Amino acid sequence: MKILITSDSTCALDRKEAEKIGLPILPLNVICDGVEYHDGIDIFPDRLNELMRGGAIIKTSTPTPYEIETFFNEQFAKGVDHIIHFTISSKLSSMFELFTHFCQEQYGDKVTIIDSRTVCSYMLNHVLAAKRLAEQGKSVEEIKSALEKRIASEDIFFLPESLTYLKNGGRISPAVALIGNLIGMKPVLALHDGAIEKKGTTRNVKKEIEAQLKSFAMKEYDPEQWEIHIVVFDTDPKLVDYTKHKIEEILPAFHVQCTPLSINVCAHTGPGTIGVGIVLKSE
Repeated sequence: MKILITSDSTCALDRKEAEKIGLPILPLNVICDGVEYHDGIDIFPDRLNELMRGGAIIKTSTPTPYEIETFFNEQFAKGVDHIIHFTISSKLSSMFELFTHFCQEQYGDKVTIIDSRTVCSYMLNHVLAAKRLAEQGKSVEEIKSALEKRIASEDIFFLPESLTYLKNGGRISPAVALIGNLIGMKPVLALHDGAIEKKGTTRNVKKEIEAQLKSFAMKEYDPEQWEIHIVVFDTDPKLVDYTKHKIEEILPAFHVQCTPLSINVCAHTGPGTIGVGIVLKSE
């Protein structure tokens, strides 16, 4: 059986790189001041940053049934027998439910939808792990079983620059955002079991990053199995450099990579966001 692995663009992989490695990506939609764009096709992080910094009203939306059907039909036309498709966490979007129902009706048991329960490059690691297993000739059930041991195992925290964009996305109230921004408080968010949780607030981002990294160290992750990803969106380069330095100091044995925050997450956390997480290696 020829199994194809696909993903939505939450995995934040450059489309050219995705094409190079044979990983079809379904672009998600972002609406800026009423104009709809497709992630990685007609909007990119730099442009989204300009719009958000300029005060544009940003929303996200699910692909249309036509877009979903067109995407899967294109893949089946290549001669594949089964598609395993990854979606953004079901606790952050209705994407998983939408794709599950649509594909059951349209394709029956020829498509398996996987709830990644995460975002960005953390999601990509799971996608790449599944792709490698498919290339090794593993069955759908074997791939699903391996993913069950991986998904929702990562440990991630995010530090948005301000509370404004969380307010705009309805994540917090306008009053909380106003007071927090006035006194210089920044939210500390965690991604736990696919859901964004507020861990607290801080006035000192660097101290918070150091504290969170020390908490990673206390959990004694094995650097042979785990790696650290930094995700950014128009983040101060000095803060990124500081974070890398602290990782080298506190968790020196870990492989570290820095990648963009996915656009549909950027739309809610806003420019200036930095995230750090430990995720299982894709191998």
